[in-house]
Amino acid sequence: MKNTVFLLSVSAVAVMFLSGTGCGITSPDFSADFPFYFLQDITVPGVPRSCSYLRDGGDGIAAVDSLYFVDYENGYCLARVYLEGYSVEDVGATAEGGYALALCGNLLFYVSNSTYIVHNPVSLSSYGRFILTEPVGGNWHIFSVGANGTIITINSQSWDVTAVDSVSGLQDPVAAAITADGSAIFIADGYDNTIKKISTGNLSTVVTECAVPGGINDLYAGSGNLVYAAPDSLSEIWGIDTGTGQRYSTYPISSPAIAVAVTPDDHYIFVAHKSSGVSVINAQNNDVEATTSGHGTVYDIAINPNGNRSLLCSNLDKIISLEK
Repeated sequence: MKNTVFLLSVSAVAVMFLSGTGCGITSPDFSADFPFYFLQDITVPGVPRSCSYLRDGGDGIAAVDSLYFVDYENGYCLARVYLEGYSVEDVGATAEGGYALALCGNLLFYVSNSTYIVHNPVSLSSYGRFILTEPVGGNWHIFSVGANGTIITINSQSWDVTAVDSVSGLQDPVAAAITADGSAIFIADGYDNTIKKISTGNLSTVVTECAVPGGINDLYAGSGNLVYAAPDSLSEIWGIDTGTGQRYSTYPISSPAIAVAVTPDDHYIFVAHKSSGVSVINAQNNDVEATTSGHGTVYDIAINPNGNRSLLCSNLDKIISLEK
């Protein structure tokens, strides 16, 4: 009965169209050769923890007390969509960009792009921590990585749960990413400080593991054959080979990172440091091309598939847009 009442109330979810309201422009200290430049920020009532983009040239989304849609061109607020007071663990988008995804524990909300209609959420059998989308050309699969070590598969056309798999040996997922070709999911396990590779063809079995001293804070899949990892206790970013599942490359940084992201051409690595500040590494030669301390501690970074926009989720209660 309680679930039925909730589902009925979702259809009346409030949407606030902001169109620039609550957005302020500041002037962080970037070096002249910074590969991305400050566009605009959005002041929000709390710390945003996760962000994403809808598609190539599409708007951004970020989660705070609600789901914020961020204008692609100018970085202002398009809409603020309330999700019945549920806290959001992770955000994402369907492969074609038609829906924004908000993972709220045992519920997966999907919100229509442009119209901001909130649909009745998908009920999940386990508390979800990360939401991953199979790339365009796949089988319309969305994967929820659960806190209990399960992976739930959802069909994004019918919005049905099609499979629930318990991953052997996975106990505490703390980061997750799906490869650019959709063939594998990489999950950082906080229980044994490993990065586990799991084939999307067999979600119950770990193919290989890579040990990381001190564990991992974040994973981000590049467009090629690397998944980038931010070790918790090392002043390094690791490139994990998507084939072997082992470390292939190492990128030195000034202090450990809390978040990492990579441009679509795999040329620039964005690093958000645990001690605050953002650096950009040229992955071709390991040079740190720029550093800024003007954005506080950044908990998540998203880069648009076109590579000309990025979002930062900052502890300054801001969603920050950068322009290439």
